[in-house]
Amino acid sequence: GHLPQYLPTRRGFDEWFGLPYSNDMWPYHPDKRYNFPDLPLMEGEKVVKPAVGPEDQRNLTTWYTERAVKFINKNRGRPFLIYLPHAMPHVPLYVSDKFKDKTERGLFGDVIEEIDWGVGRILEALKKNGIDENTLVIFTSDNGPWLLYGDHAGSAEPLREGKGTGFEGG
Repeated sequence: GHLPQYLPTRRGFDEWFGLPYSNDMWPYHPDKRYNFPDLPLMEGEKVVKPAVGPEDQRNLTTWYTERAVKFINKNRGRPFLIYLPHAMPHVPLYVSDKFKDKTERGLFGDVIEEIDWGVGRILEALKKNGIDENTLVIFTSDNGPWLLYGDHAGSAEPLREGKGTGFEGG
């Protein structure tokens, strides 16, 4: 949430950079009955960009990756936790120019390729700082593909179904 008492900095995190809620809760949402306000980009408890637009969403994966690498470099000499919930591949999907039209899977594949690049950068930073053998990296997902969005949803193969179903794609 965006209210001060719900921000990550009030919930045990020393630093935070990101969106205070889902990246689809913004004025560009295709279902106009929601009438969402502007989506802010925040650092700590300050709004650094009051209205995130499509160009910003294209850069989120890169920005989050760069912040994680910077945090690793700064904290390499002490225990730390990085919680990195990428906005992508949640719809609306956006990808930076460096990954646009790079895969055969279209926009969704490009988004996954960029996330994969980001994970690689983070793992590389752990190794470069000599802490890769003493660091636990965990990947999780809250649900399978969002089937209502067709080719923007990916696939749970060989598992079945997706978000909002009894099987959740996994």
